[in-house]
Amino acid sequence: MGEKILRIPIRLTASIAGGYLTLQVHESVLTVSVVDIAAAEQRLRLEPGKTLFDLVFDTAQAVVQGDGAREFTAGELYDEVSHRHPELRLRRNTWGAHVIACAPAHRSYRYHTARRDYFEYLGNGRYRLNARYIAPQSDR
Repeated sequence: MGEKILRIPIRLTASIAGGYLTLQVHESVLTVSVVDIAAAEQRLRLEPGKTLFDLVFDTAQAVVQGDGAREFTAGELYDEVSHRHPELRLRRNTWGAHVIACAPAHRSYRYHTARRDYFEYLGNGRYRLNARYIAPQSDR
């Protein structure tokens, strides 16, 4: 028995809209989410060896600037870091979760696996930098 060559014409329609690739062959339709390469490149990128916790701590120190009694909110820290590092494109919820994970007295602290003790939670969304992390002021 010899080989038989069959030619079957197939009409394929492809379209991209709203972040989805749609392929249609006769009545069959396949829709696939397309990753936007430009958006994927906008992920948070910190310098090597630095974590988001380091950024939270550095921002709190900048906001406090040696005043150990200075209170702040996660929103104030977020505004400061967004102003200082607009290229990072931080998500507000992610930032807030990291601030909570730095305050052992916060009731949601127990749900975080990566814990720090940078802040004292004062209630009503207010925080203060832990006294042992405040750099002593040098007399001028």
